Amino acid sequence: MAAVVDDTESLTTEDVSRHVTTRGRVLVAVVIAGLAAVVVTGAMSMRGDNARDAHRQELVDGASAGALALVDIHVDTVDEDVAQLRALSTGEFAEELVGDQSGFVNAIRSASVNSDARIDAAALSSETATSGLVLIAASAEVANSAGDTTSRTYRLRIGVEDVDGKILMSSVEFVP
Repeated sequence: MAAVVDDTESLTTEDVSRHVTTRGRVLVAVVIAGLAAVVVTGAMSMRGDNARDAHRQELVDGASAGALALVDIHVDTVDEDVAQLRALSTGEFAEELVGDQSGFVNAIRSASVNSDARIDAAALSSETATSGLVLIAASAEVANSAGDTTSRTYRLRIGVEDVDGKILMSSVEFVP
């Protein structure tokens, strides 16, 4: 609170000191409020970034799991391998797997195919709130009944969708 001073009176050191102290407190309060606003805004932004990054990683992980299930097939476990592939798929892609399953399984069995695969790289190409498109580079050592073993590389464009909180493959395209 400022004191009214008569023209004839001079300001004392105490009056000046009280005025400077009040002004300093107001300045400190403004600076603290500003810093608090910056910290809260930064924390909210970081939280949003972390949620977006987690969603993106879930899309990539779902596509990677599906690609591995598609490429890593063994004659001794072909029924389980195909069941896992089906469990990681949705939509038209899953329907195609069911329709073509017997031919796919028969081909694996008749040639005694064993494919030991790995994911070499995976990257998110695009995304929405519930789906994404992931590019996958995979490689495999493929052996067959003739005793031939070959190294293969695969480049895949995999569509994924969030179905009840689980990321599933909705499309697979082999790319050159």
